[in-house]
Amino acid sequence: MKKFKKQNIVILAIAITIFAGIVFYNYSADQTRQKGFVFGTELEKIQNEVKDLQTEFYSKKTQWEEGTITKEELFQHYEHHIKKFEEIIVKYDNLVPPESFKSAVDLLKLSSQTQLDSDRQFIEWMKTGDESFKIRSDSQYQQALEYEMTGLVEYYSAKTGVRP
Repeated sequence: MKKFKKQNIVILAIAITIFAGIVFYNYSADQTRQKGFVFGTELEKIQNEVKDLQTEFYSKKTQWEEGTITKEELFQHYEHHIKKFEEIIVKYDNLVPPESFKSAVDLLKLSSQTQLDSDRQFIEWMKTGDESFKIRSDSQYQQALEYEMTGLVEYYSAKTGVRP
């Protein structure tokens, strides 16, 4: 009977260990999913802020062209735009991406930085009329789009587990 009792205790200990392992695994997987969800939501917020900021940037130029704001108001807005854009770019550094998403975040941040550089060149063109600033702005804008597209491909590849 003692042997039977010891055997039951060993079996019970093994069952408890297996059960604890399953619970820990499920908890760990759930925590990883939660962290991934939070990361994805934070990244999406940053990308939306950049998009909204850019929409406003170009709409202010249109307002100036239509005569609803002065050139002085336009440049005041552009000054605010640069500061706000710099604040948004810093947010990429505060993200804690899962390892498989790091390259996507780096590319999306690089896209935003390049877009900011393009905007600075655009503003100089608006101020001076020097076409070389406009050419650089257009070139940087194109480069920013390429970084963004590559970053999005990296992001969705990591999200689906498929690497290009």
